[in-house]
Amino acid sequence: MHGYDPGNHPKRMGLLYDLIIAAEDGTTTIQVEANSKEEALESVQELYPGCRLALVSPEPGKQQG
Repeated sequence: MHGYDPGNHPKRMGLLYDLIIAAEDGTTTIQVEANSKEEALESVQELYPGCRLALVSPEPGKQQG
């Protein structure tokens, strides 16, 4: 039987970050998995170009792995 082993997953991320996205039609909040706050912001900037972003630091205990 083959199961999911997060230790062997090559794209495993470190933390969950909450990002607030402000666009012309309103604001929304999404969660992004990333190894650093810089990586989280870069990922969301690619998905939402031209929008203002606010990063909310991850809460203790939200580490994965």
